[in-house]
Amino acid sequence: RSTLFPYTTLFRSEVPTFSDITQESTRKTASKHQNYNKVVYGDSDFNFFAPYYRQMTTKVFEMSKAEREIHAPTSYGDVVDAFQYYMGHYNNGRRYLLLGHSQGSQMLIHLLQQGMTEEQHSRMIAAYLMGFKITKKDVDNFPSRMKAAQGEKDQNVIITYNSVCSIEAVSPLLHENIFCINPLNWKTDDTPAEKGLHKGIVRYSKKEGRYVTTPHYTSARIQAHFLVCPDVDPMVCYKEPIKRAFPFGNLHFSDTWLFAANIKENMRKRTGLE
Repeated sequence: RSTLFPYTTLFRSEVPTFSDITQESTRKTASKHQNYNKVVYGDSDFNFFAPYYRQMTTKVFEMSKAEREIHAPTSYGDVVDAFQYYMGHYNNGRRYLLLGHSQGSQMLIHLLQQGMTEEQHSRMIAAYLMGFKITKKDVDNFPSRMKAAQGEKDQNVIITYNSVCSIEAVSPLLHENIFCINPLNWKTDDTPAEKGLHKGIVRYSKKEGRYVTTPHYTSARIQAHFLVCPDVDPMVCYKEPIKRAFPFGNLHFSDTWLFAANIKENMRKRTGLE
């Protein structure tokens, strides 16, 4: 079993339009993020692959939609090429998972829609696409590729959520989203999930020199296709310079680690390891 993870948006507006993956400093920044996800989501259960790609910087996301669409094909092309290289050299007929966040999820949505064959798609166990939007247009145009998970074990589906402290903190970039599943109770309705179902956040502790899991961190419920986490401190990932895109109370930058232990457990269940 394999997991493929295109990383989230790591490079800010002071960097040119695309990250320069030929530079050692750029690859070092990406590698730190890749290492976290390899430790949390890879370890001994899955073969883990995380491609370098020419990632769009936040400068691009500050542009108009028309301008963004001019730049996006460069990043899309890199991820599709990386996937096809993986399929040709490493997959060896295995089933696989896709795992992305934010821009990484955006890349994988494109991959699902236009970058893989039907046979390749049929072997996908699930795509975990946190921190981005799936719109009605996506579903209308690609109904067989954009199927939302309805529970904790269904196959060939998309698992996605966008975390906020309150519904007022939804990002204007993501308001068109129509999919959400609660990673605590694996329901798609507004049934609340209590803290007791939270398996743990996973973060690196400098004091202990290792990754530490902290369970029972937050409850969660779905409201208007977004995941409301009322027990999380809004300051945990608030960034003043980009508050227009991610207002106070938006938990976009904690989507992956916030429910890391629940996601890992679910990956094991969907692949039949549990």
